[in-house]
Amino acid sequence: MILDTDTISYYLRGDKNVQKKFQLNRSELASTSVNYSELIFGLKKRDNKNLLPKVELMFDNIKIYSFDKNSARIFGILKALLSNKGTIIADMDLMIASIAIANDEVLVSNNLKHFEKVEGLAVESWKNR
Repeated sequence: MILDTDTISYYLRGDKNVQKKFQLNRSELASTSVNYSELIFGLKKRDNKNLLPKVELMFDNIKIYSFDKNSARIFGILKALLSNKGTIIADMDLMIASIAIANDEVLVSNNLKHFEKVEGLAVESWKNR
């Protein structure tokens, strides 16, 4: 299961439900190089030196998927489909979705309304609503 940036942020901020799900699914946790870049950007922009080591440690201990040729092909197909429907999804989010689809992984994100627009993407939320 691929952890989206928001899910990782909830974990780092101490959301009990998300932390519990992390523990229950520890051996299956993964993320993407795109999520890593989003987290690093956010932490550097806010000059948050406290969470940076925690992010680094997390990404050293989970599987990281990259945006490879297969993901890029899926991205192109999905972007065309969504564009033809008049649906706009940010490219980085669509890259994350494409990586999840290419690797037959569930995307764990609180942004269900957004990601449910992506055909073929399995998505779930760990955040209490």
